[in-house]
Amino acid sequence: MSEPVVWVTGAAGGIGRAVTDAWVAAGARVVATDVRACGSGERVSGLACDVTSPSSVQAAIDECRRLGGIDVLVNCAGIMRRAHVLEMPVDAWDEVFDVNVRGPLLCSQAAAREMMARGGGGSIIHIGSVNAEKVFGDTVAYCSSKGALQMLGRSMALALAPHDIRVNIVAPGAIHDTNLEPARWQRPEERASMIARTPLRTLGVASDVAGAVVFLGSAAARFITGATLFVDGGRTASV
Repeated sequence: MSEPVVWVTGAAGGIGRAVTDAWVAAGARVVATDVRACGSGERVSGLACDVTSPSSVQAAIDECRRLGGIDVLVNCAGIMRRAHVLEMPVDAWDEVFDVNVRGPLLCSQAAAREMMARGGGGSIIHIGSVNAEKVFGDTVAYCSSKGALQMLGRSMALALAPHDIRVNIVAPGAIHDTNLEPARWQRPEERASMIARTPLRTLGVASDVAGAVVFLGSAAARFITGATLFVDGGRTASV
């Protein structure tokens, strides 16, 4: 794949920004989108995009088409709303599922249709979470949405395999420079707690996730689809 076109959602900071930078370093042209416009550069087209809006998603696809088509989609946009299950507001639950599940579905549908129209296949990568399997009581909506996203990815992998479109999930663990609840990572007790839960006894960084994403989107992963790659320092292997 020479000079692939990659669409990264949630690209304004954290893991999304690291994924964008890693793809640029790998020689790709990137359409970087977020709810607020991302910066553009020599190899980056930054756009504002609401992943829950079909028309906004189509605008991002149009930009990919302008660059020659789409080879890889990375669904990185995501949010978290903390609440105990008995106190979870329905509107907050819906907001989390809209961004974390509806968004990847809409973006993936649009990207897959474009890949199929052009021919040649492609790759879709969902940024999931270790919290699809290792859960907390006050993140019921987030954990549930990431579990749903993982199953969405596996189902999509089977549905799109005849079109040579691979679909995989990268599931990060404790990544300290994510833009998801960044204030929590500044608290020493929070960092210590997450380190204690991680067998490698260290926190991950966004570039750790980005490396896994670029691998799964590359020709080196041509025989991998429907898989979840945990980038979690061994968290899912622990009791």
